[in-house]
Amino acid sequence: MNTKEKIFDVTLDLFSKKGYDSVSLREIAEEVGIKKSSIYSHYPSKNAILIDIFEYFTNLFQYDNLLNSKDLNLSDSNEMLIENPELFYHKGSEAVKKMLSNEKNLKICRLIFIQMHYNENIREFFQKEILEKPLVFWREFFTVLKEKGIIRSDSNPELLAKEYYSFPIYLLLEISVKYDDIPQSSMDNLFRQTEEHAKFLLDSVRVK
Repeated sequence: MNTKEKIFDVTLDLFSKKGYDSVSLREIAEEVGIKKSSIYSHYPSKNAILIDIFEYFTNLFQYDNLLNSKDLNLSDSNEMLIENPELFYHKGSEAVKKMLSNEKNLKICRLIFIQMHYNENIREFFQKEILEKPLVFWREFFTVLKEKGIIRSDSNPELLAKEYYSFPIYLLLEISVKYDDIPQSSMDNLFRQTEEHAKFLLDSVRVK
């Protein structure tokens, strides 16, 4: 691990536990084992490290092979989506679960949830990447199912998307508040509950 990577990891750990505003560049440097001035060789400011953390996290969603698999294509020609939407959800759930099994990624989630009310950049990232983009995806998911007659014609894709997605967000927020270091058992339980909830919701609007 080079110095910039150490700065990244140490800063993320401190931000996720103490909050962005409570961490100084001097503290980061001490934890890394370098002089404060050495940080400027890699980052011009503390905020630049935060932006780098967010770019890293954004790229995970954008370039992850599992999340961008053709199995998760929302086209109405996707046989898995049409014939077995529960399996479609499971595939996506497993992809996210694998990504969040990485401790670094969990720390970023905790940082976002805990600090979004105190930092404008964090709030904007949460709004765009954690709320808006996934809701667009799930709205399209239910729109395709509605158009194909899999769910009832009176179903509202917008409301269903919010209901579908809000439950796992709540669970993740709950354990982010509870733990400094989120145990894997809690994450396993989160994904088990979200799949149960997804099946329950889909069954409630499925055409019998």
